Amino acid sequence: MSGQGNRLECRLGSDYTGVPLTRQVDQVVVNNGTRPLDELYFALKPLSANQGRVDYDALVAGRPQPAAGAGFQLYRIGDAVSSRNVHAAIYDALRLLKDV
Repeated sequence: MSGQGNRLECRLGSDYTGVPLTRQVDQVVVNNGTRPLDELYFALKPLSANQGRVDYDALVAGRPQPAAGAGFQLYRIGDAVSSRNVHAAIYDALRLLKDV
């Protein structure tokens, strides 16, 4: 970012596109979002009993997730879903596992 008179010349970009763009602007608002950290989820998904699936009808109704057979159950929460804060991850876990 550099000054150009009373405006700012900014180089903008995204982790998703990789294509930088230069613009002259009056103000800059920064959003430091992150990419989902989902590598571990996708590595474990084929090994899990539920294949990472969530029963959304049960979730919305506040019922426990159905048992999916032998092995471990896998659910994607928090930053593995999208860039969010710790409160969202805790709430995801609470909704999914409150009856375990």
